[in-house]
Amino acid sequence: MGKKEILRGQAVSTGSRNGLERLYMNLYQSEALLILGNCASGKEILKEVLIGKIKEYEGQFFWKEEPISGKQMLEIIQAHEVFYANPEEVLIEGYTVAENIYIIRNKRKGILPSRRSMNIQAANLLRELGFPLKPDRLVRELGYFEKLLVCLAKAASYESKVILFDYMDNILRVNDLLKIKGMMQHQKQMGQSFIIFAEKFDEVRQLADRVLLMSDGRDKKAALIGEIHKDEIPYYWLGEAYDRKRLRPTLAGRAEEDRAGRRNILGIYDKDWGTGEDAVEYLRELYRDNADRLSGHRDYFQEVLGSTGKKNRDCVCIENKEYDKLLREIPLAQNLLLPRNLREVCSRTSRIRETVMVEEFYKQFRFLRNRNRQYSDYFFYKLVAIYRFERFHRSLIILDNPFLQLDVAEEEHMREYLLQLSQKAKLILLSHRLHEIDRTADTIIYVEDGEIIRADKGIA
Repeated sequence: MGKKEILRGQAVSTGSRNGLERLYMNLYQSEALLILGNCASGKEILKEVLIGKIKEYEGQFFWKEEPISGKQMLEIIQAHEVFYANPEEVLIEGYTVAENIYIIRNKRKGILPSRRSMNIQAANLLRELGFPLKPDRLVRELGYFEKLLVCLAKAASYESKVILFDYMDNILRVNDLLKIKGMMQHQKQMGQSFIIFAEKFDEVRQLADRVLLMSDGRDKKAALIGEIHKDEIPYYWLGEAYDRKRLRPTLAGRAEEDRAGRRNILGIYDKDWGTGEDAVEYLRELYRDNADRLSGHRDYFQEVLGSTGKKNRDCVCIENKEYDKLLREIPLAQNLLLPRNLREVCSRTSRIRETVMVEEFYKQFRFLRNRNRQYSDYFFYKLVAIYRFERFHRSLIILDNPFLQLDVAEEEHMREYLLQLSQKAKLILLSHRLHEIDRTADTIIYVEDGEIIRADKGIA
């Protein structure tokens, strides 16, 4: 016998811009399906259809291999047989973990269980799922990952047939991934299925059995997770045919590139590194504690050691903080002027000069004019943040998690830009995700608990 199909969508369309256009998908029992799409792929529209936020659509859904109407689909969702594990949608901050699991249950009436009973039931469930949470902890005190675990525990308590959740690549870490994977394996044995929505492929692939590639509101390819190569994903998203010649370079090609003297990029991999930390102070402490082991890389650290905070003219640190404010509050041309002189921003800069600056920016990033591909605002802000410092010839640029929140295609564009930039300046890439820097950096320094474990060459 083949696998039992639990949910299928056939020619589902919403008719709205960036919506669904005759999308086909299917999900089997005890399976994890990864929905992989860029920011304008239509995966968010699909999600809203599956959780009942969008009720008007064309096409047909099947539940347990039986056709169902739109009304029946809503009844299935309201009965929590399809459950969206989203902390913002599900949890109440002022309630405890146990209360969120056992009190907040839509359309259920009757006598509420005692607090002691809820705590016992929640403790048993959390222990069974392998979640390190205390049932009496307030949800507002938890981080995003712990809140996600509460949502997944709530879905397990409902015995939901299909559980949907978003894989936040910029927040979740390797250890978090292992905890979710263990829970999913346990629940799949109980017959539950999962749909995971993501924009990046590197780590989330460990959670999935199959992947559905989406672009322009359509399903571009569905395959087992092992049959999808990362390098082919951008070509489906860009609407181009898959070209095997564009796969990553051969070892011979890499050796030839190495002989040509590729780049001046130092990667620092620290699994405990977190966005929001002071990168300059982190690098200073790292050098102070490991000066002997870093003596061969002193040229990268001399600007950091000699800097007096962030005002050093030769060294700049670009952090992952509120990039959206760059262009939301200040025009692009003025953003490109900011590093030189704030007085210059306030002066009456000629419109001709501003126009020239913006044209130079788009000349550098020609791909942004591609009307067939909508790039995320976050990616655009990152490019602006780096480019504006490139214009003023900084000798060292420190980048905090430069590939964070970028989809596969955006990541490749960012990598190409950094390789070009490394011909003009030295770069230090700080990241807690090894796969994001090992194809970019010349040398990767592995850090654990503030100490350098080893230094290796990058694979690219």
